[in-house]
Amino acid sequence: MAHRLPLSKLHISKRLKWARNHIPYGDKWMAVLFSDDKKWNFDGLDVNIKYWHDLRKDPRSFFSRQSGGGSVMVWATFGFNGQVGLTFLGGRQNSPKCIETLENHLVPFAENIGGRNWESQHDNVPIHTSNVTKNYLNSNNVTVLE
Repeated sequence: MAHRLPLSKLHISKRLKWARNHIPYGDKWMAVLFSDDKKWNFDGLDVNIKYWHDLRKDPRSFFSRQSGGGSVMVWATFGFNGQVGLTFLGGRQNSPKCIETLENHLVPFAENIGGRNWESQHDNVPIHTSNVTKNYLNSNNVTVLE
């Protein structure tokens, strides 16, 4: 397993501040749509330098990607009512492809379940926070949860 540092005191205080600021959100949480994407590899991890294993057993072997391997990118959004929007994305994702996903999947899903009174929440990866994506969201009056 990769060694990770614990959250810094600054990160902890920022997360607590965000949570405390959103406690009074109340019923507004019902209008928030959460979305994220995930890449699934058909033949194992992208990077596998180390892994934990039982030393009493033979180490696991991993296949190389010489024959293509393959992967699939899945994007999903969900809201308070439990409905889920799910789609498979093609190729490497970038800001223009992110906008395409928002336009073809997030906006129609949101309008089907709650009209125009909704907010989007994402994980702040660079393709979600790029100026191109922000401009698209602003021009379509999509409010993004801080």
